[in-house]
This record gives sequence, C-alpha cells and structure tokens, in this order.
Amino acid sequence: MTNPPGRAEKLSRSAGSVVFDADVLVLGGGPAGTWAAISAAERGARVVLADKGFCGTSGATAAAGTGVWYVDPAPERREAAMASREKLGGHLQDLRWMARVLDRTYAQSNQLADWGYPYPSDDDGKPQRNSLQGPEYMRLMRKRTKQAGVTILDHSPALELLVDGNGVVAGAAGLRRQKGDRWVVNAKAVVIATGGCAFLSKTLGSNVLTGDGYLLAAEAGAEFTSMEFSNAYAISPAFGSVTKTLFYSWSSFTDEEGSVIPGASSKGGRSIIARALRKGPVYARLDEADAETQRHMRVSQPNFFLPFDRTSLDPFTQRFPITLRLEGTVRGTGGLRIVDDSCATRVQTQLSQYATRAAR
Repeated sequence: MTNPPGRAEKLSRSAGSVVFDADVLVLGGGPAGTWAAISAAERGARVVLADKGFCGTSGATAAAGTGVWYVDPAPERREAAMASREKLGGHLQDLRWMARVLDRTYAQSNQLADWGYPYPSDDDGKPQRNSLQGPEYMRLMRKRTKQAGVTILDHSPALELLVDGNGVVAGAAGLRRQKGDRWVVNAKAVVIATGGCAFLSKTLGSNVLTGDGYLLAAEAGAEFTSMEFSNAYAISPAFGSVTKTLFYSWSSFTDEEGSVIPGASSKGGRSIIARALRKGPVYARLDEADAETQRHMRVSQPNFFLPFDRTSLDPFTQRFPITLRLEGTVRGTGGLRIVDDSCATRVQTQLSQYATRAAR
C-alpha cells in the first residue's frame, strides 16, 4: 500500500519504537507549531508534529487565550502601532520585523475567519479580531492540522535531537507516553515550537512549558537572544491562575486599608505592585471599564471570569486580592537566536545544507 500524499512515512516498527521519515518535524503543538505544520504541509512537505501533551489542549494559549496584534494595514495605523510598541520596548525593536509580524498577523487572522473561527462583532457588525479564545482557537488549529495531512504524535515529548557526525540535525527522538514506547523521526528540517519556560509557577496552561526545546537546541549548538527581557511577571487573582494582564488596564489598585497605590498599573506600574505586595495584600477592581467594555471582556475572554463567577464576586464592583505570577519566557520576548527571515538558527539541518549548496 502506498503512503497517502503529504503523509510522513512510517518506516518501521521495531521492538519498543516506531520510526517515521518526514520532510519536516515540528516539536510543539501550540499556535506556532500548528501554523508551521500547516504551512509546510500545504507546500507539499511530509510533516510530523510531536506534542508532549495533546495538541489542541496543551499549553498556555489553549487554556487561556491571547491578544492579537491585529492592525488595519493603513500606513498611519501601522506606524502608530509600531511606535507604541517601540516605546514600550525601550526603542530596541527591529522595525522591519515588526512590520513583517503585523503583515503576517493580519493575514493569518483573516485566514482564521475564513476557516470558521467565531470572531465576535461590535455593535456596527464589524468583526473584532484583536483577541482569540484559546479553546476555540486551538480546537480549530488541531482540526486544520489534521486536515492538512500532518501526522500528529500526542503525549509524545521529545528527548533529543538526532545529530549526525557532521553536527547536522537530522530529526529527533522521544517517548510515546500512552503507548509505552519510543518514537524516532528522520527529518530534513526540525521546527522547535515548544514554547518558553514558566518554571512551574502555576500560571494557567504553563505547567507543560518547561524549556524542553531550549535545552534540545542548546545541546545542538543554538544560540539565544534577548533572554534578559524574558523574566515576566503577570497579574493574577490571588485565588486563580489566569494571567490576562490586559484587563487590568481598567483597574484601580488599593492596599489593605483601601488607599489607592500611586503609580500602580498593568503597564509601566507593575514593579510598584510588586513592591506593594512585599508590604501586604494588594487589591484590584476593574472599576474603570464601562458597560460596553465589560460586555466585550466577557465575550472575548470568558475564562478570566470563571473564578469570580464561582465565588459570586463581581470584579467590576468588588475588590479582589491579586498576586504576580512568573510567566518566565512564555511571552516570547526572548528565545532562540534566528539568523535569517526563514527563522533558521545557526544549527545546520539537512535542508539548510541543501540550500547552502544550491546557492553556491
């Protein structure tokens, strides 16, 4: 029987292991991993995706959701968006990459709509595409990944990259936890999309984000960049694990006595909150959100409100205690150093070797 077009070929199943031959191996089944797998498969590559959990439900995005940098392509709006982010980042950003990210985000968000993602609309009927509900988003991404012909290995953490005698990465190997055996994938290219490391801080969806991909890449000789900007702490209810810091832009912050904490805010004032927490409890109340904003909050990120609804606490009118939870490198502000527009690292793969030879 021939292998279906676009499917990775299962070469053998020896005692205790299963071996696949693929063009591309993707490690990690979150947004980056599924988008990479779909993109490669749509271009005719045979793709295997391995996830240490269940692709579509594991990871920070699937459990929570995410804001999206969705900006209308009008030049003045793009320039304003980049200027705002550049100021927040201390003017250290690469403007060319910011423009590329805006272009890709706009196109992919519209692609999600074409695939059937249920974006909400405002009162004028205009779709609101600046936020994604994690469960809906990643359920759709798993569906599209399978439809693209990608072979998905669930509950299959990678343990090592396969490197030949010349230092060229030629695949990876790991465990299939539910099968009780090992997997090996021989691949011309390996995409590491395993997310960052939250150091088991109990932020929602982050317990699987333990830096595995960083370690594998470092062992193969990859370099890192901007890690000094990746020690992020996010605001969370003291009784919960959801770290949707954006909503605290509409919050006031007070101490135990009810006095406003000067300078405390979700942007630019988080260090003040941290210092206040060393002295005693800090409370938040989302009292600066009007009725329309409150409605939009609940529609865009309903899981944020679950801990409040379960305790019959109204975060818009009642104070609630908050804490700061370490997100580490999960936000993606640092990580593997890429060397070109294809997001390659300095580590050679079989595919990059072919490209180098062809260019000579």
